[in-house]
This record gives sequence, C-alpha cells and structure tokens, in this order.
Amino acid sequence: MTAKRNCLALAALLALAGCDDRIGDYPSLLPTDQLLAEPALPSHAADVAQSPQATSDALTGRAKGLANRTPAPAVGAAELSARADALRERAAQLSKTSLDACPDGAATCESPAPAGGDDPAGKTPASE
Repeated sequence: MTAKRNCLALAALLALAGCDDRIGDYPSLLPTDQLLAEPALPSHAADVAQSPQATSDALTGRAKGLANRTPAPAVGAAELSARADALRERAAQLSKTSLDACPDGAATCESPAPAGGDDPAGKTPASE
C-alpha cells in the first residue's frame, strides 16, 4: 500500500512540476509604437539624400571597373579537365550497373553475371 502511495505522490509531483510557468502568462508582444513606427533608414541613406548624382556616379564607376576585369584562369585547367573526364567515365560505368547486383552495405558493386545460364562459380545445374 505504501508503494502505491509513493507512486501516486511521485506522479502528482511530476504533474505539478510540469505546470510551472517559466515564460510568463503570455508571450512578449511587440508594442504598437514599434509596430507602427516609420522604418529606420540605413546610415548610408544620408549620403544618397545629400548627393544622389555623386552616389550614382560612384556606383556606375564601380560597375565599369568590375566589368573590365578579366577573370583569372582556373588553376590546373588540365587537371580539372582530366578529373571531369574520369568522373564522366565513372558515371557511365555506374549507369550500366544494375542495382540488384549490389548487396546491401557493399562498398563496390560487381557487374551482374551475363545472362545465358553461365554460372560465375563455373558450375552448371547438370554438374551438381
């Protein structure tokens, strides 16, 4: 009987512990004055407001400078090309492999045995 009371008391204690209101009755709401306030402008907006033409000229100059840059050549273009060819070849090999030929958890898949009754172990049903 005391074990049953202890279990009941423990269950009641756990239930009451779950009722603790750690974050308050309601979530924090956004105050209306912040919600309806005018949007804040970024710090660089004052420069544009004072001289929009100067800002436009600066942006145009920067765009022209970026457009005139020549892209740097890829480092090791021959190695990248060889790697791409190797990956294409591997993809072609994998596309020819049947998923049924791969056992679960195997690191590699062997090509399936050719159709036509040839047994990979060299046995035929007549020799068994």
